[in-house]
Amino acid sequence: MSDKILTTIDELFAKYQFSIPNYQRSYAWEETQLELFVEDLRHQIKTQAVDAKKPYFIGTLLLHNKYSQYSYQTVDIVDGQQRLTTTLIFIATALKECAEIEDSDFIKSNYIYHPEFEQKFKTITKDNNCFRSAILGIDNFDEAPDSQSSQKLIFARDYFCKHVKPHEWSAMINQLREAHVLAYVIDDLSTATQIFEFQNDRGKKLTNLEAVKSFLMHNVHLNSKSASENKLESIHSNFESIFRDIEELSTYPRTPEEDSILSYYCAAFIPWTENEYLQPKKLIKKQINALEHKGSEAIVSWINSFISNLKQTYKNVLSIYKSMDELAEFTHLVILNRLAPFWPLLIKTYHEDGSSNKAQFNKACHLMELFSLRAYGLANLRSNAGNSHLLLITKQFQTIQNDCVLDFKWLFEELTKMCSWWGIPERMNTNLQSPHFYNNSKPSALYILWRYENYLRSGNDNQNKWSKLSWRDIVMPKNHSEKLSLEHIAAQNNEQSAHLVSWNESDEKSEFKDIALHRLGNLVLDSISSNSSKQDHDFDKKWQKLSASSTYLSQGELKNYISPESNTWDVYAIKNRQVKLTAFIEQHWGLKA
Repeated sequence: MSDKILTTIDELFAKYQFSIPNYQRSYAWEETQLELFVEDLRHQIKTQAVDAKKPYFIGTLLLHNKYSQYSYQTVDIVDGQQRLTTTLIFIATALKECAEIEDSDFIKSNYIYHPEFEQKFKTITKDNNCFRSAILGIDNFDEAPDSQSSQKLIFARDYFCKHVKPHEWSAMINQLREAHVLAYVIDDLSTATQIFEFQNDRGKKLTNLEAVKSFLMHNVHLNSKSASENKLESIHSNFESIFRDIEELSTYPRTPEEDSILSYYCAAFIPWTENEYLQPKKLIKKQINALEHKGSEAIVSWINSFISNLKQTYKNVLSIYKSMDELAEFTHLVILNRLAPFWPLLIKTYHEDGSSNKAQFNKACHLMELFSLRAYGLANLRSNAGNSHLLLITKQFQTIQNDCVLDFKWLFEELTKMCSWWGIPERMNTNLQSPHFYNNSKPSALYILWRYENYLRSGNDNQNKWSKLSWRDIVMPKNHSEKLSLEHIAAQNNEQSAHLVSWNESDEKSEFKDIALHRLGNLVLDSISSNSSKQDHDFDKKWQKLSASSTYLSQGELKNYISPESNTWDVYAIKNRQVKLTAFIEQHWGLKA
């Protein structure tokens, strides 16, 4: 190991050629970090105008010395890659934007592309072509950004173009070149791992996943009698797969955070008590300590197994999202948007279902959707209701108790029983008949009406078969105007909202808006653009416009609920439609205990 070196960015690039290994995260900085980067430079320039001897320190780098090439050493960046990548983006952008930068030829050869040694700084492999062309300008063609991280590289370039004034470039570049950095250059990966664990275990912010990675690598190093470098490379390879899956997962809607997946995995597969699964590093440390009496080989074996299974869990979560068109029951949970309590069980049931069509997983998803809609969506239970029992049955699932395996059949029985706890059926009935249903259960109403529309499109109720509406129409439409939303058939701001009416003949009359406006029977599915075009027509025009030429079957059937005598959308029509929709809910989700 070499000593720590306080040096400047200019001196660092004069000595090293940099690469970001594929096991590292790809570029992740966003506007908040970029803004701070620019403001730090501005602040330092002002500071040095008063005190020219005051240095600008931009952080610490941990570098793994790979090999020497001519007069350069090639190093992998183990820690500090986000800030160093941003520095390169800033310098490359300055060279393109400002022709008056001094020593521009030297800067290009020192930072961007040396005629003899080529590219001086390389990103992870999948982003490097885009980095070479769109950021560094080495290649004479534009490489389209094909990943979220490459899009962020280009966003950073564009941010600097927009927010740095032309007269600022030269001074900022000089400031960056002379900025001080503390660089640790390490000759072997094992030592780098120890330093990384030491640094980041003492206040530097890491995600839980990064902290666990560092901790596990450190323990493998400590417990390996030989070939620790090979074992660490293997761990790097597994985490490379994890980080790439995390990046791809971020392109899908309503996905869990990376640290959440780690906690869910621990809840599903690692023995825990109370809330230990929420502190993965602490829980893992407990598991390793319990193995100390078995020796180093047992610890390394456990760590390898843990990492392998963890990698598979991230891959499984990604597979679930990539298969959403086939896993209809899971998409229902996504639309309901209350996934967090169910993720440990989703992860475990997907893992335990070895069938190609994931039939058991689908059935588990259906029962979770049933509980979610009934308990949270319609009974309006608090958001943590049932969480402890869901965690308990996740832990117990596929274990042996009293010589019996708690298998899928047992799990299905447990989930079914939960659907009637806490007086859920009675609470559902009360809410469904409430004049405040729209305000109480807006997301659930949208989900129910989407399911009802697809029920009609399947050829039910003497309707012709149509292609069904996709989950994307709610969760990730092509554009905002096509997104599905709720429409009040009798408009909210119509003058008739003040008319006195009663829901039942024996009831005292009150204003329509308080009695019928927000009832289930007065809600219908519509797109945002179509909803906006109808605005607040009076009752007759509104329902007629909805029924006349709509592509939604649930709008076209509205005329069936209107009294022939009144021929208007009134309380009678709303009650009729509410009976129909309540029967549909009973058929699909049940209302009885």
